[in-house]
Amino acid sequence: MRDQDIVGAYLSRLHAEISANRDGEVATYIPELGRVDPDKFGICAVTIDGQVYCTGDWDSEVSIQSVSKPFMYGAALSEHGRERVLEHVGVEPTGEMFNAIVLDEATNRPFNPMVNAGAIATSELMTLDDRSDSTARMLDIMSRFAGRDLDIDTSVFRSEHDTGHRNRAIAYMMLNTAMIRRAPEDVLDLYFKQCAVLVNCRDLAVMAATLAAHGRNPMTGDRVIAPDNVRDVLSVMASCGMYDYAGQWGFDVGLPAKSGVSGLIGAVVPGQLGLAVFSPRLDAVGNSVRGMEVCRRFAEDFGLHSFSERTDLRSVIRREYRSGEIQSRNVRDGREIDIIRRDATEFAVLDLQGPLFFGAMERVARRVGALVSKGVREIALDFRRVALVDTGGLALFVRLVDALGGTGVTLHLAEVRYRDSLSGLVDLVTDDADGVLKIVDDVDGALADYENRVIAKAGLTQETQKLALSDHAVFEGLDAGEIAQLQSIAGTLSFAPGEVMLKAGDDAKAFLTVARGTASVTVPLGPERARRVASIGPGQAIGEMALLDGGKRSANIVADGPVLAYIFSVESIRALSDDSPRIMEKILGNMVLSLTHRLRRTNDELSAME
Repeated sequence: MRDQDIVGAYLSRLHAEISANRDGEVATYIPELGRVDPDKFGICAVTIDGQVYCTGDWDSEVSIQSVSKPFMYGAALSEHGRERVLEHVGVEPTGEMFNAIVLDEATNRPFNPMVNAGAIATSELMTLDDRSDSTARMLDIMSRFAGRDLDIDTSVFRSEHDTGHRNRAIAYMMLNTAMIRRAPEDVLDLYFKQCAVLVNCRDLAVMAATLAAHGRNPMTGDRVIAPDNVRDVLSVMASCGMYDYAGQWGFDVGLPAKSGVSGLIGAVVPGQLGLAVFSPRLDAVGNSVRGMEVCRRFAEDFGLHSFSERTDLRSVIRREYRSGEIQSRNVRDGREIDIIRRDATEFAVLDLQGPLFFGAMERVARRVGALVSKGVREIALDFRRVALVDTGGLALFVRLVDALGGTGVTLHLAEVRYRDSLSGLVDLVTDDADGVLKIVDDVDGALADYENRVIAKAGLTQETQKLALSDHAVFEGLDAGEIAQLQSIAGTLSFAPGEVMLKAGDDAKAFLTVARGTASVTVPLGPERARRVASIGPGQAIGEMALLDGGKRSANIVADGPVLAYIFSVESIRALSDDSPRIMEKILGNMVLSLTHRLRRTNDELSAME
């Protein structure tokens, strides 16, 4: 079953169960709102990657009313900056009704932007000299949040304009205290119009999802406001968004949300999704009765309360291993393996997973410190399963890098180069004066490089001269006469660094053995990326499976540097074996032995990972 079916079925069932609740009354103080069908009921959820789930009367359009307030507040923060906005409107809950004619006695500011006084002050910040220009900019802002062009319900606007005397009283009171300076009627024109913008549940869910996605619209990719502005908007929504019910809402549901007297509620699950509900029956405070129940059930059923236990920081390190316990994918001979197991003791790998927030990064930093204290000098951090590193995690990582400066310790950052969500880590390398950080494509490459240095330090270096055919592993056990027969059919090929020696998909009609240099076995990950799965060195065979099946090449072989190789056609080897069958027997036996060694090494790796 598709995820869409699962979530859609859940919302449909939730809709059916809550539809029976007919408590509450439709708002009538704005005449147009009193004419809406009280039994309308829609739900919509939109994820931050743009998946949409809707049920019921989700496509019924209704004026957005007070749910416009957080989006206009975010636009004002983006336009004027935090400090200027705070001069005009505070961030404290009032304990009063949303339309109370009251200001903070100490500052003369409205208490917060979610009540009418604060929203009118915010509207003044967004009011231009020409009313039509103000309207056009407001609609552009709301449309960018919704991901489509929105319109104003002129009948609702006219109804609010003609009956909004309490809001006029609030505006003129703020004019008297110099909290607004423009003509109140110009400011109220914009305020009434923003409240009259028509949206359906899907529109509001996309708007909420844009906040959940740190200000980027998941449907259009448009960066509407910056993440810092989103943080401030969500903070005020969490404390003030549900009128005089905000405290109980935070206790029961625990999600930033905003309600409106038209029956809409928009809720945000940061980093996950936006949720919207439309049901016009309101409680005594002015919140949709069904809407509150949907949000409460949704948060409870999926553990979405902001303070629910969701992240186990103990699991951020998925696995840890040391060099010697697990070797790189380089194919090595027995002497090299013995050296690695004996001397390769100063390299460790931490395989990380999940989002790296402050607490998760603290655990990583603590483990790095413990490894360094035990003599580890190089640590590879595998970010392949890390979704993101947030501001707090990145700030702590910077401190870790600073602490390691001058110690000679190197942190290899793997799987970060092509990840936009991890670009902050890549940027740190430029500023790393002490050379603590090194970007690597993958952990295996960093581990192989370390092993090569350990092998070289032990005095075992790869031969620079052409390796004799008798020294190649696949021909081990053949006598001088048999080697001479092989020599007679062998060709030689030279490859430049980066040159493809064998290409995936080609017919397997020959195999190579490396006489000098090294080559990597790679599989493509995209048009410009590949993952190295093994490395082949002097004396080792490439593509020898052609002797068994003669099928298609399954991977690319790429020269790491200058490579000299012997080449043998499958046809010539088989022809040679007709007269000297022992040659084929030995070659096949050596191939089986090589596969056995690789399987045993894989078993050792799996045991080390448990």
